[in-house]
Amino acid sequence: MTIASISSSPDITPFIAKIYRPMIRGYFGVAAVYYAVMTLMHFGVHSGTDLLAIVAASTVASIVLAFFWYGLRKPHAFPNLHIVTTIANLFILANVMIAMEIKFAQTDLVYFIIMVMVFALACSSMKQALVSIAAVVAGLFYTLSKNAPELLINYAFVTSAAAMTAIAITFFLRRAIGRTALARYEAENRLEEAEKLSEEMRHLSLSDSLTGLPNRRAFFETFEKSKDDKGAGFATWLVLLDLDGFKAVNDGYGHLIGDELLKAVATRMQDYCGAKAHLSRMGGDEFNIILPNSAEPCIVEAWCRGLLEYVARVYLIEDRLVQISASIGCHQIDPAEGDAQLIRDADYALLHAKKHGKNRVVVFCDDHAEVAAERFRIEQALRVADFDTEIELLFQPQFDLGQNRIVRAEALARWNSPVIGDIMPTRFIEVAEESGLIANITLSVLKQAIAALKKWKDPIPLSINLSGHDLISDPIIARIIAQVEASGLDPALLEFEVTETAMMADTHKASSNMLRLAALGHPLALDDFGTGYSNFSYLRTLPISKLKVDRSFMKDVADPMTEKILHSLVGMARTLGVDCLLEGVENEIQLVIAKRVGTHMVQGYLFGMPMTAVELLSYIEEQGAVAEEPVELGAVNG
Repeated sequence: MTIASISSSPDITPFIAKIYRPMIRGYFGVAAVYYAVMTLMHFGVHSGTDLLAIVAASTVASIVLAFFWYGLRKPHAFPNLHIVTTIANLFILANVMIAMEIKFAQTDLVYFIIMVMVFALACSSMKQALVSIAAVVAGLFYTLSKNAPELLINYAFVTSAAAMTAIAITFFLRRAIGRTALARYEAENRLEEAEKLSEEMRHLSLSDSLTGLPNRRAFFETFEKSKDDKGAGFATWLVLLDLDGFKAVNDGYGHLIGDELLKAVATRMQDYCGAKAHLSRMGGDEFNIILPNSAEPCIVEAWCRGLLEYVARVYLIEDRLVQISASIGCHQIDPAEGDAQLIRDADYALLHAKKHGKNRVVVFCDDHAEVAAERFRIEQALRVADFDTEIELLFQPQFDLGQNRIVRAEALARWNSPVIGDIMPTRFIEVAEESGLIANITLSVLKQAIAALKKWKDPIPLSINLSGHDLISDPIIARIIAQVEASGLDPALLEFEVTETAMMADTHKASSNMLRLAALGHPLALDDFGTGYSNFSYLRTLPISKLKVDRSFMKDVADPMTEKILHSLVGMARTLGVDCLLEGVENEIQLVIAKRVGTHMVQGYLFGMPMTAVELLSYIEEQGAVAEEPVELGAVNG
């Protein structure tokens, strides 16, 4: 930042004028009062045309001076201050000249000397001072040459001395004021630069560096203000937008393309929102909108659907056609609710939109409120839970029809929270995954499973579920490996189950960690097979040893297509050279179907409900005591 110095000769005239302005205004005020008083006194001294002339002159001077005094109360009035002062000086000189014309008196010549000194002090510029002093000297010499030529020489010396003194005073006074003005100029210049820099820094602190949109901080500032805004018959809405499949764009095209896509999306959203709504980027592919003056939920929903359609149009980025969709959750802002609750509710609506098909709008409603409140309670309980003591492990057998025995058991977590009691497994697992707390449960389940295996005399292999969060987290996989290695158990005793959807979150990272586990000797099973993408290419390359066909395929065994689909899935497993297990076998008919489609591994209530470790060991003993001859699958397959 460069500040002007004396050597750079900045224009400090406005600053000098600011310093002189109150002085000159005071001068005008005193002079105006003086001539107002003189106007009254003239009536006692003069008469006739002399009275008319002198009264007219003093009255006009008083009015002009009073006008200038009044006008100078405003800081920017009369920008050319030196012209105004010169006019005022000439009115004062004219009054003296008219008085001398009416009646010459040698004693009154002192007024000229006084005017030289006063005009010099009241001039804001040297040029103006010289003009005013020259006018006074000219008036003096005119008066003397007309009325008293003999005094001309004497007064010439006196006036010249007064003029030189006045000019010197003006020069040095103006120089001192000039330095003050320069200091003020520099101070104001520094202040202006500081304010400009402060505003730039504030703008940067409130802006997203990638898209230029307002950032999280700016959003929360606007969010707080919006809670105070109330319009008749209208409401303010919080709209949360999250892009669908943005990570796939990053993985497929690279982060540079991903960044350009975010910029393009931000530009479209800005165009759509205009000045009507406050748009901000919260980070990643998340955007928040504060939409004011919207009455009905249906109007807000229609507006949001229009935004989704606009965002979903194809983008041309570096000669690539890229298409992406988004999901929206929105909630009416209630000033009585806390910020965290409002955002949590809108986020729940967004999550609901994501889980039910994406590329859609969900408006938070009363039904959501109850579910969201329950979810919040579960999440809070999860955050303070001691899983090692609160999680109970149950085991469900996996039965080999060919060997006619239990070959493995799936470890299932059951949670009895001391805060909210028993919770359905699907519910707390879902909330734990969404809130990023699932790893704590996984590690606790693994710890208890290892303890059970070490305790059993003849350990039966166990199967443990890994979430998507676990699978793509290097630190969690490292802790899992460390626990198993510290136990001294054979890794083959611990199979890990993953789902197709879990792998899709980050296929590269998931594949890498699955290979790490397989390299150590852990079997890997693909759970819920048939409900996801069933991508043959990654099934062929990943170290999967078992496909677990989802239980949903066994629900409608009366449908002829069920058997055909199951037959094709089992055939795929056979082609890949891996085992195939059918889940959900709960009755004899389903067992017959399982045998007919060629699978030899099943899991379901027909072969055992989830049970404790003691019950599992007892059940295995009973099965061993009454074991039948192995089933000939070839005969069944026909």
